Amino acid sequence: ERINALLAFSAVGGVLLALLLGVILSSMLTRPIRELTEATRAVSEGNLELQVPVRSRDELGELASSFNHMSAELDRSLSLRRQMTADIAHELRTPLSLILGHADAIHDGVLPPSLETVEIIREEAERLEHLVDDLRTLSLADADELPMAFESVAPAKLLQELKLIYNN
Repeated sequence: ERINALLAFSAVGGVLLALLLGVILSSMLTRPIRELTEATRAVSEGNLELQVPVRSRDELGELASSFNHMSAELDRSLSLRRQMTADIAHELRTPLSLILGHADAIHDGVLPPSLETVEIIREEAERLEHLVDDLRTLSLADADELPMAFESVAPAKLLQELKLIYNN
């Protein structure tokens, strides 16, 4: 009877110990996955500064490290895009200001409608057109819709052109 009670007690203790270890192990395995899932949701909502703690060197740790790298690269890319947008706005504003300033000056009678004034307006309008064309090209490239035209180029000619570009 004592042996049966001891066996029953040992069996119940073993089952409880196995359950406790199972809960602890499953918690250790699912916590990084839950953290990555929450971080993924946060990134999809725009929070790119979020980093996931890397708790191990196994596959889950490698996944967390890769997630952190991806999040940092997305944040850097977004910052560069914001800076590029600000730069584009500035570059577009300059010729527009010159065009409007000269047109207003002619309209108000401050400047005579001379060939020189019209030429300044035309040059700035062309500059603005080039900037808009460049912006369209960037937009097409960003959308992977930029057509490519392959052509043969002599390496010596290419090197000569590069030398001219970098020497000026």
